[in-house]
Amino acid sequence: MVACYHGFQSVVALLSRCPFLDVNQQDKEGDTALMLAAQAGHVPLVSLLINYYAGLDLERRDQRGLTALMKAAMRDRSECVAALLMAGADLTAVDPVRGKTALEWAFLTDSFDTVQRIQQLLRRPQVEQLSHHYQPEWPALPRPVAQAQAQAAPSFLERLQATLSLPFAQSPQEGGVLDHLVTVTTSLASPFLTTACHTLCPDHPPALGTRSKSVPELLVEARAQVCRESKAVPSCLEIPGAQNGEEEAGGGQAGTEPGDAGIGRAGNR
Repeated sequence: MVACYHGFQSVVALLSRCPFLDVNQQDKEGDTALMLAAQAGHVPLVSLLINYYAGLDLERRDQRGLTALMKAAMRDRSECVAALLMAGADLTAVDPVRGKTALEWAFLTDSFDTVQRIQQLLRRPQVEQLSHHYQPEWPALPRPVAQAQAQAAPSFLERLQATLSLPFAQSPQEGGVLDHLVTVTTSLASPFLTTACHTLCPDHPPALGTRSKSVPELLVEARAQVCRESKAVPSCLEIPGAQNGEEEAGGGQAGTEPGDAGIGRAGNR
């Protein structure tokens, strides 16, 4: 808990290998390690706890009945809220005192970044690019192409105004070309990812409100699957009829006389 509160990422990563550690242990105020990391805004620690600690309880409540999602929403930790929601945290859960959800607590505490982040996730609840069925083409590309083809050549006055106008920095538009560029480069179709990693669940991308399994759980399932496939497929090194030959050799040994002489004759054969 102390490591999660202060943001000691290396310590938390090292403790994930300890089999006797209870990640859902609570202090005297009912806070867990996930609650402390979420309300402190340590996004890497929240992701590390979600992905590498099996049995993590996202809906554990403190003495006031607040979950880690509600605590992060109150402190306007928008990225921690997004990580918890994509890991399967319940957005409809309410606290027992005032009956407010995490989104309502974000409104009450003026956490506008968190409100905007939750609304974005509600509009796009599934990470589509983390699937083999994702198409990297930009959906909005045909429209600007058609507008550019239908538009006439700009006049001299329009070109002069465009040259003399002062450019102002603007935030990337949601669903725009920069947003699509980031989406494509972080998708499974990107060569940057296909050459560096291999996903264990390509048909089940992260989705809002869906509890995803941790890396240790996925590795156990992957090892079990490999063992089942190796047992089902016969090895190319196996010699056909080897068991029959062993049975015949065993039968020949059974017919020998007991004693050292019999063993010697069986070994000579």
